[in-house]
Amino acid sequence: MRSSRRFRIPALALVCLGFTGSGVGWADVAHHADFYVEDPYADHVTNGSTARVGTAVGFVYGQPTDVLALGLTAAMGQRFGRFSVEAEYAYLGFQSRGTYLTALGPTDGDISLGNGQRLGVLARFDVIRIGPKTVGPNSMVAIYVEGGAGTAWNHWSKPGYNEQSRLVPDDTKRVEGQAGFGLMLDHRLQEPIGFPRRVGWFLGWRVSMSPHEAMTGSICRGTTSCSAVPMTDSGGYVDRSMLFQSSLEFTF
Repeated sequence: MRSSRRFRIPALALVCLGFTGSGVGWADVAHHADFYVEDPYADHVTNGSTARVGTAVGFVYGQPTDVLALGLTAAMGQRFGRFSVEAEYAYLGFQSRGTYLTALGPTDGDISLGNGQRLGVLARFDVIRIGPKTVGPNSMVAIYVEGGAGTAWNHWSKPGYNEQSRLVPDDTKRVEGQAGFGLMLDHRLQEPIGFPRRVGWFLGWRVSMSPHEAMTGSICRGTTSCSAVPMTDSGGYVDRSMLFQSSLEFTF
C-alpha cells in the first residue's frame, strides 16, 4: 500500500505540471503571434500605444510684427486602426522676423522675443492609405487630417541691458482650436522584439486659432524700466499661428 501511494503522488504531480507547462507555452505562442507578421505585404493593423517626438517651425501672427517660432514637440496617445488620439506638448522659442519696432524706430535683424508653450489633445484620421503592395514590404503611406483643442501660453521677454528699447507685449494665456493635415510614412517591424513595433515619420501643417483679444504692452528699456503704451489693434476676430511639424512616432 505504501509503495502504491508513493507512486500515485509523483504521477499526479507530473500530470499537473504537464498541464501547467503546456498552458504557459500556448500563452507565449499567442503573445508573439499578435505581433509577428508572416507576409510582409499583408494589410497593416495599426493598433497600440504611441510616443512621438519632433520639431516645429512657423509663424505667430497678430503681434507687433510677424514672429518666427522654432521649437520641439512631444506626444503620447493610442491608435485604433485609422483613428488615433494623443496628448501633445510643444515648447517654442520666439524671435523677430525682419523688422521689429524699438524705441529708436524699426530695427532689422533677428531678436529673441520670448517663448511659448502649447498643451492640447488631438484626434487624427488617416483619410487615404497606400499599402505595402505599392510602397514596399511592411511599409505604408497615409494622408491624414487632424483636429483638437488646447491651451497656449505666450511669454514675452524684456530686452537685455545691452539691447535697444523695444515694444514688449503682455503675457497671454488662451484657449485655441487646432486643425491640420499631412503625410505619414509608417514602417512595420516584421519580427518585433520588445519596443517598438512600428516606426512612423510625420510631415504636416498645423493651424491654431483663438478668439482675438485686444493687445496690451509696454516699451521696455532693460528688464526694469517699462512704460505702458497704447497698442494698435489688428481689428480681426481670430488670432492664429501656423506651424510646420516633422516628427517620429513609435507604436508599442
